[in-house]
Amino acid sequence: MTAQTTMLHVRVDERLKQNAAEILADFGLTISDAVKILLTRIEKEKALPAGLTADPEAYDTWFRNKVREALTDTRPGVAHQVVMEAAKARLKK
Repeated sequence: MTAQTTMLHVRVDERLKQNAAEILADFGLTISDAVKILLTRIEKEKALPAGLTADPEAYDTWFRNKVREALTDTRPGVAHQVVMEAAKARLKK
């Protein structure tokens, strides 16, 4: 089953778009790829990715909360081998 997609329309300066497209092409990415990466990170992290926040104090607070959350996580650990096997299986899909 494939995920439904939706289209975003964004207005940006033409020069900005061209320059960004050229830089991204050097990484083998399109503007669409970069937007997908950004939105995926925002969804997973529930915040702007590090370095994109305009407020360093807000980022520091977010980061400290994430560290506290990780340190107090009571779920049992997962063996490295189990994680690697799951990742390989997912990549095969």
